[in-house]
Amino acid sequence: MRKYKIAALVGIIVMGTGSFMACLCTAKAPVMIGNVLLIISLFIMTYAFSSWQP
Repeated sequence: MRKYKIAALVGIIVMGTGSFMACLCTAKAPVMIGNVLLIISLFIMTYAFSSWQP
C-alpha cells in the first residue's frame, strides 16, 4: 500500500507543477512541457488511486 500512496503524492506534485507551468508561462515551450506534465500526472494518479482508495 505504501508505494501507491507515494505514487499518488508524486502525481499530485507533478500535476501542481504542470498546471503552474501551463498557466503562468508565456513562452511556448514551457507551456507545452506543462501540458505534458499534466497528462503524465493523470496516468500516475490513475495508477495510484485505482489500487489505493483513501
